[in-house]
Amino acid sequence: MTNQKLIDGLVYLSTNKRINLVHSVLKQLHISPTHDCYDDFFQEGCLIFSHAYTRFPDDPNNPENERRLMNFAYKRIYWRLLDQLRHQFWEKEHRLGSINDESLDEHTLNHFTADPNSQHSFVHRENNDFFIQLEAYCSPNEKRYLHAVLLFDLKDSEIAEKYHVSRQAVYSWKRGVIRKARALDYPISL
Repeated sequence: MTNQKLIDGLVYLSTNKRINLVHSVLKQLHISPTHDCYDDFFQEGCLIFSHAYTRFPDDPNNPENERRLMNFAYKRIYWRLLDQLRHQFWEKEHRLGSINDESLDEHTLNHFTADPNSQHSFVHRENNDFFIQLEAYCSPNEKRYLHAVLLFDLKDSEIAEKYHVSRQAVYSWKRGVIRKARALDYPISL
């Protein structure tokens, strides 16, 4: 693949309103022109088209092959951009943070446990060590809260119902667990 062939692909895309192919892929992916990264995805789509142009098995300049080329390029653009969107989503969901970060909201702090479906044994071992250490510092009620959340995935209102206490009491237990976890300064996956 040469630079000239990539340039030819971009020139081909920019003629006869073929550029609408990239716009239609973005529309199919629900990326509207008001999206913050629309221009970036559009440029990426154009580059993917030029790569598809170079890899097209038949002569791309033959008018009889135009429809096949456009279908070939559409699929390539769609799948590559979808992969990029998935990768961005994954990165956003797996940022590292610290429980000691005061700027984190309550919802974020509720997700300080690792993904139980993770295949990485190190993650499980590290989290198990942390929770064993955290449990040693917790009061009996805070241990109840920790077990209810980690083992049974209960919500605060369900914990209050299970232990016949008010939700305010459960919130107090929760704040105690969070305070002690912050004191241990454990890095968390958000």
